[in-house]
Amino acid sequence: MKHRISILLAAFVLLLPLRVHSQQDSVAVGDTMSDYVEFLVPSYEHLGKIISDPSSHFFYPTLLKRFAEADTTLTIEDIHCLYYGYVLQKDYDPYIRLDEEDQARDILDQEEVDKKEAQKALKLLDRAVEKAPMHLRLYMYRHYANALVYGMDSKQAADDAFRYVALISAIAASGDGSDYATAFHVVVVAHSYDFMNYFGLKSTSQSLQYDEGQQFDVFSLEENEHDLENLYVNVTPCLNYLSKMFEMNDDEEALTQGPVEQFDLRIGRKLTIKLDKKHKGEYKFRVVKYESCVDSVGLSSTDSLFVEDGEPNTIVFYCVKSSLGSQPSVLLVMKSYCKKMLSYDTFIRLDGSSDFQSTSNSGLLPGVRGVEIWNDPVNAIRIAHIKPAK
Repeated sequence: MKHRISILLAAFVLLLPLRVHSQQDSVAVGDTMSDYVEFLVPSYEHLGKIISDPSSHFFYPTLLKRFAEADTTLTIEDIHCLYYGYVLQKDYDPYIRLDEEDQARDILDQEEVDKKEAQKALKLLDRAVEKAPMHLRLYMYRHYANALVYGMDSKQAADDAFRYVALISAIAASGDGSDYATAFHVVVVAHSYDFMNYFGLKSTSQSLQYDEGQQFDVFSLEENEHDLENLYVNVTPCLNYLSKMFEMNDDEEALTQGPVEQFDLRIGRKLTIKLDKKHKGEYKFRVVKYESCVDSVGLSSTDSLFVEDGEPNTIVFYCVKSSLGSQPSVLLVMKSYCKKMLSYDTFIRLDGSSDFQSTSNSGLLPGVRGVEIWNDPVNAIRIAHIKPAK
């Protein structure tokens, strides 16, 4: 499917109302969005007021309904409020795992997809869109499925092309990506990769950086027609979501936040989990703490990360950079304070990709420090399916 979708995206470019713009061609702003200057940079305090007012042109349920109907009279200001207003919705979850998306992608990824299978994928994607209406790739997949069922020139396919391009346009209007001050803004980390793919930008490396209380993914880029050496993307809402969800102060609060089945860990982060009850052979777990830590450590110094014993039935993970000689590496350093030997699944996300891929591991022995090493450009590690080792 990857090759076919790249062709579809090339067609999407023809519909794009905005491009990656420079200082001299930034978006003009009307009186209705007076808090915005030059670029359409999200001001969440201002957004909170205008999208929650039923008398406002930007009332969120109204915008969402118009978007669902593929209303082509939506302006860039409307789409801006829709996309960034998603952060302020109760169901905002930038890390939501959509089983329907996974199942639909498996169907569409086949070499040959017949109409019946494409219709099944469409039903799955419709359910996924109801759960996460601002998730870009759902519209890309649904466009492809609609093209298989109704034809490339059908209204159904065109409507999803419009939705995809509209959300890309919101990101493109938020900055020029050249530095912290004019970074592009995304509400889902994976949208950075969708955005780069759309404009033919390829990343050679990625790092999480901080500036004036904001958090940025900074991508080093291959040579490109936009003359960008680095792409700055503001991911603050996504990481704030994690902090809000997992910075727990007591057991009572923790009980309201779990249990969960998986978690994504980025470089420079420490994760402490506590195993919950076993279900169908696997443990769910509660996140006790998710915090910043050193982002680099020598391979011979990983013992120093565990200066204190953990609480019973907990596991501590660190994701850090290191080096083996001149070879840069990413380490997952962990220690289990559980009584039993455990197994788990790990998945890694490489620079330039929005998808996680499965990788092997050695399991967890009680009280023994474990280290997994990757020499690939890993920027995130997913931990899932913790269970007793056989």
